[in-house]
Amino acid sequence: MKIFGPYKGSKQNGGRPIYVFKRKKKNGEVETTSSNKARVEYEKRTGKTLPRNVEVDHKNNRGRDGDDRPSNLRTIRKSDNVAKENKRRAKKKPATKRKAKRK
Repeated sequence: MKIFGPYKGSKQNGGRPIYVFKRKKKNGEVETTSSNKARVEYEKRTGKTLPRNVEVDHKNNRGRDGDDRPSNLRTIRKSDNVAKENKRRAKKKPATKRKAKRK
């Protein structure tokens, strides 16, 4: 397995850096996957592979400017992390007033 990166993240993942992995399968095909830098470094530091339903969460979430220091990272269930992010996004959007329909 070869590891490339960290690369600058896309808009899709909030601009967080990612690592790219290339694995050779038994039949000779090359499989390419990617993972967030925070997850890779957390797994390296703890020496454990995290299950798929667990994500590494940034306590202080500042997107691309955020930091991946171990003290700023924690593991959280994927469903809880999605709920937390949805709450954050809901606060960001200002409520728009609808105009009453005239008859």
